[in-house]
Amino acid sequence: MKISYEWIKEYVGIKVSPDELARGLTMSGSEAGLTRDVGTDKIMELEITSNRPDCLNILGIAREVSTVFDADLKGPSISHQLSAVTTAPGIKCVIKDKKLCPAYTARVITGVNIRPVEKAIAKKLEALGYRTVNSVVDITNFCLMELGQPLHAFDLDKLNRGKIIVRKAKKGEKLVTIDGVCRELEPDMLVIADSEKPVAIAGIMGGIDTEVTNLTKNILLESAYFDPLSIRRTARKLGMSTDSSYRFERGVDKGMVRGASLRAASLIIKETGGEPGGFYEDGTLNICEPVLEFDCEKAGNILGAELGKEWVKHIFTRLGMTITGENGERLSVKVPTFRQDLRREWDLIEEAARIYGYDKIPETMPAISPAIQRKDSARLAAEKLSKALVASGFFEIMTYSLISDPAAKRFTGILGDPVTLNNPLSEEQKVLVPQLVDGMLKSISWNINRRNKDLMLFEIGKIYSKAQEGEGYLEIPALCIGITGLANADWAHGKKGISFYDLKGCIEEAFRLLNVSPEFFPSELNEMSLCAGVRLKGEEHCIGYAGRIKDKLLAAYDIEQEVYVAEIRLDQVFEKVVLKREYRSVPRFPFSTRDISMLCDEEIIAADISRTIEKSGEELIRKIDLIDVYRGKNIPAGKRSLTYSIQYGLDTRTLKDEEIESVHAGVKDALAGGLGVTFR
Repeated sequence: MKISYEWIKEYVGIKVSPDELARGLTMSGSEAGLTRDVGTDKIMELEITSNRPDCLNILGIAREVSTVFDADLKGPSISHQLSAVTTAPGIKCVIKDKKLCPAYTARVITGVNIRPVEKAIAKKLEALGYRTVNSVVDITNFCLMELGQPLHAFDLDKLNRGKIIVRKAKKGEKLVTIDGVCRELEPDMLVIADSEKPVAIAGIMGGIDTEVTNLTKNILLESAYFDPLSIRRTARKLGMSTDSSYRFERGVDKGMVRGASLRAASLIIKETGGEPGGFYEDGTLNICEPVLEFDCEKAGNILGAELGKEWVKHIFTRLGMTITGENGERLSVKVPTFRQDLRREWDLIEEAARIYGYDKIPETMPAISPAIQRKDSARLAAEKLSKALVASGFFEIMTYSLISDPAAKRFTGILGDPVTLNNPLSEEQKVLVPQLVDGMLKSISWNINRRNKDLMLFEIGKIYSKAQEGEGYLEIPALCIGITGLANADWAHGKKGISFYDLKGCIEEAFRLLNVSPEFFPSELNEMSLCAGVRLKGEEHCIGYAGRIKDKLLAAYDIEQEVYVAEIRLDQVFEKVVLKREYRSVPRFPFSTRDISMLCDEEIIAADISRTIEKSGEELIRKIDLIDVYRGKNIPAGKRSLTYSIQYGLDTRTLKDEEIESVHAGVKDALAGGLGVTFR
């Protein structure tokens, strides 16, 4: 944004130098860059932030200068006498799309005598880099820079039937703009048309057929409000950027649509000797002037500076706001239409801060209050679980929280009621992850395709679903483990592929460090050819699944080797976790070991056997290990041979052999009676 030092001085009675002016504007938020001499004037380049379209004009900057340097503002005079005629015979304006153009005004001026504009206006425009054309065009540019409202003047006699239609372009329509370029219009572009064809691209540039020339006698002056997004989209598609589009894109002052028309019309009549021929308006502007509450004491405490109430009232008034009421240190502040960025009390606090001066606010260190507990038990448990898996040779991954609908529905057995976004960025980011397996398989596929085929991966993340009862959503922590390839490949042990028991052992070892015991039981999932459910010891509720992914499903991820995956909900695990570690002294008395070899049905699971042994062994059992599984010769079909090693002992004394044998016999009786096993 370019401003003229001499032009600013016409509206604000300041005596500061250009350098002081540049520094004051910079410190208040309108950063001043390059300053150059143009004749006797100084032209400054200002960097205006996107939320301050009110500063994209001389009057807006003058208002800032008035506040920063505490000087009176003398704005341009706008004659309201012209607004007496509210109809324009012979013309008609129709808005076909009021979403893209809420309001459009057309003012007719007849009998104009086009000539060069007066020297004072020409000098200001030329200093800012404008090329002077004629009195009408130059005045619309002058008012644009002065007030920030883009205007356009049409040669009224060149408008077919004197009609203005604001509509979207039709397919195949073209327009030669005033720069001589033929533009091909698209159906979503807003245009200004007469009864036959487009005559201007709304908010961007007029057409050459209706431009004002030295032969023009009657003009139609346009002042309107256009949708910022529509103007931006059209300008980008056409590769155009004009002073008008730059301001419309950022949002012009709705309250200046009529005022700018009056200002330009009065100058045109003065310069050309024309006569007002009427005014036509279609549409309405929903002008919003919110009243915000401002607490001077609260603002001072936040900024660490004393803000006197009278000073606050003074600077807010300078900025164009109105104080509508006060109660103690609280003020009611009415925000003008040109300040679209002020919608909360915090915005007013920022206004007070920038005018007060950020450099004047003292630097203070905030008081630090130590937290009693920085991390809750769930967070600590998740970190411990992560460290345990890393220590076991796993690599942690992080996958996207949004996946496609087909990917979300690939694992129906572990799928809740998925949460779908109403307005997703893309079809690939439509559903909040209801399971972590999809992301795990994508990560495995990505690595395999890069020849990294031996993988041990895990992810601790969140899964989402709709609540089963009532409204709301569930966000549940979950663990997903994926293994594939070789478990080991060395000269001592040879090559051994990863199996289900490697997956099971990793889960048991990781949970052991949390003092939680998982149990596995036979289960079925459509997506797994070998599947076990997971539950906590002593609980009946299933918290997850572990198993081998079916080949057909792996093919959808371009995976051609066996993959074992487990997904376990951690919310119930975190409730049972014991993070505090207790020291146990080295046993003073020896333990004794007894083995049991048994034949049992294939359907009997190891967890049931271990639980039966533990219950029947009273308090003497210290450890239970499955040391051998055999199927084959001399073993009947549907049976298997299991060998368990049981360790007996007490911390207080050495057990006698007869005590051990008595308990061991009771264990065997419980296994035979409860599970129907036989002993070898």
